[in-house]
Amino acid sequence: MAKRGRPGQLLQRIKLHLQSLLTVLIAGVDAGSTKTKAVVYDCDGRLIGEGVSGPGNPHDLGLSQAKKNVTDALLQGSKGARVDFAVIGFAGMDTAEDEITFSRFFSDVAVRTESVHDSVIALFSETFGEPGIVVIAGTGSVIVGYDGKTFRRIGGRGWLLSDEGSSYWISVNLLRWMQQVFDGLEEGGELFDFMRVKMNVSVHDDLVRWAYDNQCRKDRIASLAAYLDEAAERGIEKAKDFLRLGATILAERAKVMMRRVNVRTVVPKGSLFKSRTYHGAFKEEIERAGGTILDRGNPPEIGALYLAAKRAGCQNVIEAISKARTR
Repeated sequence: MAKRGRPGQLLQRIKLHLQSLLTVLIAGVDAGSTKTKAVVYDCDGRLIGEGVSGPGNPHDLGLSQAKKNVTDALLQGSKGARVDFAVIGFAGMDTAEDEITFSRFFSDVAVRTESVHDSVIALFSETFGEPGIVVIAGTGSVIVGYDGKTFRRIGGRGWLLSDEGSSYWISVNLLRWMQQVFDGLEEGGELFDFMRVKMNVSVHDDLVRWAYDNQCRKDRIASLAAYLDEAAERGIEKAKDFLRLGATILAERAKVMMRRVNVRTVVPKGSLFKSRTYHGAFKEEIERAGGTILDRGNPPEIGALYLAAKRAGCQNVIEAISKARTR
């Protein structure tokens, strides 16, 4: 029986290959800072496959390595076939110059490609092209609003100029508070003791050394927000205060966008929204302003796939993913 299975597997691979030659393949790609994810469909609405590879942010690892990772994810998803149309959402596409550079450099990973900011695909993964506002809070932060015609943006310009309410921003506030405790300007307490253990900080010099050894590693500094959330789950109120402050500041900016694009649907995305304290504070502020939170948990690459299907005229794909992802 085992020997019969092998020809069957071979026939299945041949069948998939022949199908790829006869139909249009489209793909959605999320080229993130930690990994790249791709999903590939044919134009009839059938899932061909999914792929995962290394980071895809060109600013973090260079254009060539980012392109290799994007290509690897696409080839996994397409079972080695050439993709006809791909939309790639990039982390790190912060300027018009980035958009031009990325679009040119990644133009040949498929027959046709389109490069967009990752906030766009995060939004469309939930709204499927309808107006809405996406608020991304991870290591950094960005808010993008879409009124059905035009995209507007607040933040997303890096830690020096923006990123309010992000993991990095919250963690810097935490470090400065710890510095003030060591200086005798603030009272320590339960959170101070908790963080000293987590960071292996015994004396003041240890904190200074930790901060400046990691000053160029924003991901390392931002990781302190996870400790804050752990402390919040243990009931430490001071930890909740740091998280609530970040959520409230970002929510205030989201309210500005709500007025700017006259849209009430808000899509929260990013690692910070996994925090019950942060998510709860953000949701409360948005709903108080008359907004509605939309979060089905759809991955960003689905938003990129939606855009690819729309550009390629593959309505069957749009219908397939809309039915599966809006339940």
